Amino acid sequence: MNALIPADELRRLEALARYSDLSSLPQEAFTRLATLAAQLFRVPIALVNFVAEDSTLSQACVGVDLTRLDRQVSFCAHAILQADVMVVPDARLDPRFSDNPLVGAPGGFRFYAGAPLTTADGHNIGTLCVLDTAPRAEVTDTEREALRNLAALAVDELELRRQTAVLEREALARDQLLAELRRVTRRSEALLAISSLLDLDLLPGELARHAAEQVVPLCGLDWAGLGILQGDALQVTPVWQAPGLSPELAPLLARPMPRGRGATWAVLEQGEVRFVDDYPALPSARPDLVAGGVRGAAWIPLGTFPDLGGGPETDLRYVLVAVRTRPAVWNAADRALLEAAGRSVAGGLHRRAHLDSVQRDAFHDPVTGVHNRRAFEQALAARIAGSAPFALTVLDLDGFKGVNDTQGHTQGDTLLRMFGQTLLAGVTPRGQTYRLGGDEFAVLLDSDGEQDRLLVEDQALEPVDQAVAAVRGAGFDLSGASVGVALWPHDASSGKALLHLADQRMYVHKRRRAGRQTPQPGAAPMATPVH
Repeated sequence: MNALIPADELRRLEALARYSDLSSLPQEAFTRLATLAAQLFRVPIALVNFVAEDSTLSQACVGVDLTRLDRQVSFCAHAILQADVMVVPDARLDPRFSDNPLVGAPGGFRFYAGAPLTTADGHNIGTLCVLDTAPRAEVTDTEREALRNLAALAVDELELRRQTAVLEREALARDQLLAELRRVTRRSEALLAISSLLDLDLLPGELARHAAEQVVPLCGLDWAGLGILQGDALQVTPVWQAPGLSPELAPLLARPMPRGRGATWAVLEQGEVRFVDDYPALPSARPDLVAGGVRGAAWIPLGTFPDLGGGPETDLRYVLVAVRTRPAVWNAADRALLEAAGRSVAGGLHRRAHLDSVQRDAFHDPVTGVHNRRAFEQALAARIAGSAPFALTVLDLDGFKGVNDTQGHTQGDTLLRMFGQTLLAGVTPRGQTYRLGGDEFAVLLDSDGEQDRLLVEDQALEPVDQAVAAVRGAGFDLSGASVGVALWPHDASSGKALLHLADQRMYVHKRRRAGRQTPQPGAAPMATPVH
C-alpha cells in the first residue's frame, strides 16, 4: 500500500531543503545514533532516513547497505505521517506492508519502529528507525522514549550543521565583502593617485609610466606602452613591463608599426577605446604578438597634441596600450581604471601643451616665429653665467621702413618672417636667433675661443648675408643690414657691456653704409661690411 502525501508536503520539502545537500553531510554523528538505536532495540538494522519528494535517502545505515529507496515502498514514508513513533510488529500482518517487496523477499523486513525527525517548525523530514527480519512484540514505552530522544538528537545535529553552514556562508560573505571593499579602496586610491598626476609637470612618457604603475597591480597588466603617431610613423614607447615578461616579446611590443598594420592603427584612426579579451581571435592581430604570448589587449586613444619638442606646427597622436599574457576578461573595474589613466595622461598632455603654448608665446615673436627679447635676455644671462665663449651679433634692417610705407605692414611682416626664419636656419644648430623689436635682430653663436677673431666675425656675418639675399630674392627692396659683432669674453666683462658694444658697432656700420664715416669712440670697424 502506497503512503499518503502529507497535507503540508510543499512546506515539508522546503524545510528539508534548508539542510542543503544532505548527501554531503558527514555521516559519523548519525551513524553513532543509528548504532545506539540498534543496540537499544537489539536489532540488526538501524537507519537515519530523509524522505525526499520521490525517494528516501539514508544518511546513516547500520546492518544494511540501503542508501536510496523508492518512496513508494518506504516504511518511513508512512512514519512521517505520524506525530509519534510508528511501530510495525509484523509487516506481513500489516495491510500497509504485506505486499511490499521489501517484506515478501527472502530475508525481508518483518519488524519496524521509526520516530519522525521533526524540525523546530513542526515538519517531519525523515525518521530514525530500527528494523529486524523477525517479528517481535510491541515495544515498551521506555524503548519508544529512547527512539524519540535519539530522533531529537539527530534533528539537533542537523540544525547545528545548518546553523554552522549559515555562519560559514555569512563569514564567507563578510570576507568577500571585505575583500571587495579592499579592492574598491585600492581602486579609489589608484584613481586618486592617477588624478593627482595632473599636478605634475611630466613629459608624456613619464606621465604614462606613473599612470601605468597605479593600474598594473589592479588590472593584471604585463606590459604597457605609449603609442605616438606622427605622419605615417607609429612609434611605441614601453612605459612598464612585468619582471617576468618574455624577453622575446618585449621588443616585439615596442617595434614600430607600418601604417594600417595591427589594431593600434585602427584605434588611432577611429579614436575609440577598445578592449579585447581574446587577442589571438582578433582579425587584425599581429601573428608575432600572438606567437609571443599576447592574450588580451586594450587601447585608450588620448588625442592629438602639438609635439612638445618639435615646433608648434608638428602634431602627434597618442594612444595608451595595455597587454596581458594570461587569459582574462577586462571587467568593468579594469576598464574604468584604464580609461581614468588615459584621461589623466590626456589631461597631462593638454596641460603640457597649454604650458608649452604659453611659454612659446612668452618667449617667441609671433610675427617671425623666432625667439623674442625676453628669451634673448635670459639666454644671454645664461651664456654669461656658463663662461663658454660665444659671439653676439646685433643687426638692423636697412630700408625696412620703406617697404612698410610703400607695400604695407602685411608685406613688412612677410619680409620680417622670411628674414628671421632664414637667419634661424643659417645659425642652427650653432646658435639661436632673436627679434629684439621692430627690424632689429640678434644672434648668439657658439665659439670655441681659439678661432681667429676675423674668422668668428665672418661666421657671424654669413647667415646675415644669406637672410638679406633671401628677402631680396623674394622681391623686397631691402638695401641691406647694419651689423655689429662682439665676442665674449674677449670684448666685455658683462652681458650689458657686451650688448652695448655690439650696438655701438652696429650703429658705426649703419653710418658707414649711409656715407657718414665718423666713428664712435672705442668702436671697432666691421671686418666685412654687409651690402
